[in-house]
Amino acid sequence: MKKLKLISVCLVLIGIASLSYYIFGQEHRYAKRYAHQFFDYPLPQKTKVMDKGFDHGVLYGGGPSGSGGYPTVAAYMKLSSELSEKEIFEYYHKKHFEIYFEGDETMEKDSKGRVWYEGKNAVKENLSIENNKGGPIQFIIQSKEEFSYPFFISF
Repeated sequence: MKKLKLISVCLVLIGIASLSYYIFGQEHRYAKRYAHQFFDYPLPQKTKVMDKGFDHGVLYGGGPSGSGGYPTVAAYMKLSSELSEKEIFEYYHKKHFEIYFEGDETMEKDSKGRVWYEGKNAVKENLSIENNKGGPIQFIIQSKEEFSYPFFISF
């Protein structure tokens, strides 16, 4: 009889722990899914990934003020390409990604070490149309989004 009670208590505790893990892990799962959709966007020809990353959190990523305490996810990729700035801009701008050419960005970091990029987002004017035959150019594309999910508690 004692063994049956012990097994029942253990099963209830395992159930509560599993439910808690599911509820409190939703934010990270959503952010990870968003980042992987961003990472899966096809690269243009003659372009390579040098680095990529994502992070998420409330009061993170330079999100708009007045967000109501919603978390923000920011995913970025550092790329190298032989294409011209104009070709790169036309390829990524249609998806509304932030595009930062080398020297136009600053890496921001919050108190928890989470990283995102800010700076002069590329615009159609003043872009080079020359292919980079001397060597590839480096640039960053980034996508940020505020989100909520079931069981989200706003601060």
